[in-house]
Amino acid sequence: MNLKHLSFFVLPLAIATTSYAADTVVSHVRHAGPFKVQQPVVLDSIDNTQSRYSANTAVNTPISLRLTEGKALTALKDLKLDTAMLHLVSFDINVEKYLNGVALTVKGAKKYKVYADGREASGSLRLQPGYHSIAVKFIADSTGISLAIPATGVTMTDDGKRRFTMTDVLGTKVTSQAVLSPSGRWALVGYRWIDATNKTKGESLLVDLKTGIRRVINQRAQWMPSSDRYYYVDHEGGKRHVMTADPATGRVEMLVDDIPSDNFFISPTEDFAILTTTKEGPKKENGVYEIVHPDDRQPGWRNRYQLSRFDFATGMVQPLTYSYHVVYVSDITPDGKNLLFAVATDSLTRRPTTRSTYYDLDLTTMEKRLLVEKDGFIGSAMYAGSKDKIVFKASPEAFGSIGNRVPEGRTPSMYDYHLYLMDTPSLKVTPLTADDATSIESIDYSFAEKCVYYTAQNGDSVSLYRLDPKTLRSTIVRQPMEVLSGMSIAKTGGNIMVHGCSMCVPYEIYNITSPAKAPKAQLVLAPNKEMYQHIKLGTVKPWSFMTSRGYRVTGFYNLPADFDPEKKYPVIVNYYGGCSPTSRRFGNGTHYPAHYWNALGYIVFSVNPSGASGFGQEWASRHVNTMGEGVAQDIIDATRQFVKDVPQCDADHIGCVSASYGGFMTQWMMTKDNPFACGVSHAGISDHTSYWGEGYWGYSYSETSAANSYPWTRKDLFVDRSPLFNADKIKKPILFTHGTADHNVPVGESIQMYTALRLLGVPTAFVEVEGEDHGIMEPVKRTKWINTILAWFQRYLKNDDSWWNAVYSPKKL
Repeated sequence: MNLKHLSFFVLPLAIATTSYAADTVVSHVRHAGPFKVQQPVVLDSIDNTQSRYSANTAVNTPISLRLTEGKALTALKDLKLDTAMLHLVSFDINVEKYLNGVALTVKGAKKYKVYADGREASGSLRLQPGYHSIAVKFIADSTGISLAIPATGVTMTDDGKRRFTMTDVLGTKVTSQAVLSPSGRWALVGYRWIDATNKTKGESLLVDLKTGIRRVINQRAQWMPSSDRYYYVDHEGGKRHVMTADPATGRVEMLVDDIPSDNFFISPTEDFAILTTTKEGPKKENGVYEIVHPDDRQPGWRNRYQLSRFDFATGMVQPLTYSYHVVYVSDITPDGKNLLFAVATDSLTRRPTTRSTYYDLDLTTMEKRLLVEKDGFIGSAMYAGSKDKIVFKASPEAFGSIGNRVPEGRTPSMYDYHLYLMDTPSLKVTPLTADDATSIESIDYSFAEKCVYYTAQNGDSVSLYRLDPKTLRSTIVRQPMEVLSGMSIAKTGGNIMVHGCSMCVPYEIYNITSPAKAPKAQLVLAPNKEMYQHIKLGTVKPWSFMTSRGYRVTGFYNLPADFDPEKKYPVIVNYYGGCSPTSRRFGNGTHYPAHYWNALGYIVFSVNPSGASGFGQEWASRHVNTMGEGVAQDIIDATRQFVKDVPQCDADHIGCVSASYGGFMTQWMMTKDNPFACGVSHAGISDHTSYWGEGYWGYSYSETSAANSYPWTRKDLFVDRSPLFNADKIKKPILFTHGTADHNVPVGESIQMYTALRLLGVPTAFVEVEGEDHGIMEPVKRTKWINTILAWFQRYLKNDDSWWNAVYSPKKL
């Protein structure tokens, strides 16, 4: 039943309604006031709009609705109001279904205004499911006040905490920078968020770790490599001035009057820079043009990048490389004498199709030394303290597969990264982490300790590790966060700064001292602390089970903030099913926000099936040449077991959702015997053959998912395991969503599957997000897209189509 009116009764202030059920009395509110509104000096009988002044307009006096924020809840019956004064009260509700055209009628009050979620709603409003804050601003006519709301579809939240909303999803401040100065005393930190007007905002701070003093830095600053000065580029009069600043004194000096490129890094000697210069390739013939390479469809592919040395004293630019291939820098030695760089080349006729050749370049003699020739399995490289040692981040097939630990006959995942140490005088390479159940993310070198630190996927977390320089064994460095986003090591100080988050703790920054022996993590910045003091989140618990196939599948689940063990809850299952794990980052990120789903009354189950990196080489290799087989069964079996283990789950109302390869997994699971009532596929692959050839990275991603397999050699993979060719097996509703500008998975992948299900008579819907690529990034569109998914789940998991029909009104066409 749709609720037509929302009511408040105030004595003598009254907000009346047509009631469909017994009213719920509001027992507690947050109160601010009284506010005395002084009468202005009336100089004329009318203003320039020809309106007459009236003392009754006092209720229009602007006051901040945030005045009640953080206030303790007060028993409404205990409020003693000053009459003829302005007051503000607020309380919170949860709406279970979409309320359309809620009317608010006031009786007995001379003047009042009603607000919902900060917006005036004195007339009619719409409330989507979830949390809402209601405020009433009024002139008191009595010392007493009481409020009530209809019980149908609305419940009170009177614990003083608000519930998680889409505004919180977007407004959470995400750390983007946390970098230490060479001495380790200072740090440049930054974060970004989306404000209430859907504008992307950011802030950068200079932090003195000794005193704790912070100062806003307006420029995009970076540390000089050896001295405690930061630098930034000041664009003025067509020039690029490189300016340096002393963090202690604030003194600013010009380092370079005009640097030739925006893309550069400064040598450790601080007297020259290495420039990366873009050279534009031949223009495509106007209107009708030849595609000379499968990647030539990509904008900018014909451009190439070359290296130069720019001397600060003379302004001389010395070219370092000349090639029609892409050249990129990996590292420079501490003395600034040697440069580690790589050249990318194509190898279309054999996997992998892109390969890198690494060189060590003596910047004094310009002599280069070949280190690695045309290896397509290397991700990155850095000097380990000197030119004699290099650490590579690479997959198990690198360096002739010396780090390959998968069973014979299997192919490792190219996205499962490990560390390798090269002794450059002998060119001997030693695998360092091949036997560890981790997958490398970032690496850095500690000059203070003369060893390597790195971050790595550790199951569903990203952890910090130290590689012992003597034993070449790794140990975990304890710190408070579950998922690290980045790290920085002070060159002389040796302390380490990390930033990241945990499933129930938003983004933070820590400084770790004595990391090798007794690491102590000190909180540097918690930009969301104040905001989250007023938000109630649910709890997160780990989960695992042993499959009938003899291996353990792990996951975790979020319980709603108002979890009632006596109730049954619909379940949303989230997964990837591709080469990366679903991690414990805060709230599952901003595209699949578990805390928001929780706030709408769902239990959220995140599972990592076989094939994900971070669980060991053998586990990751299960992604290769399976096209969902085995992986899908892991998710299906895990879901069935999970709803048995957590009795509050409504086993008849389970939805599944994911994107990209995970969107394919949604479709593929729906072709099987499964426990899901409905599914959502965003940007999902429906036909492996069309994705392989049409997506910008289709054939290159398939080098991992279908290694050495092709549409003409493995019909069993590319055709038989494509959902499109099994569409007649799907009987349950699927929602397809897709960005119209998706270059990774073309929108046709959703179009053809939606068309198939329509022709088969299966309940389905297709929602395009105009102008968006693989991810939905524009804030307004992301909000509507996420709410579209939730409206779909409400339709099929709560048997309520009011939200869906409000967003996408039924059309007879």
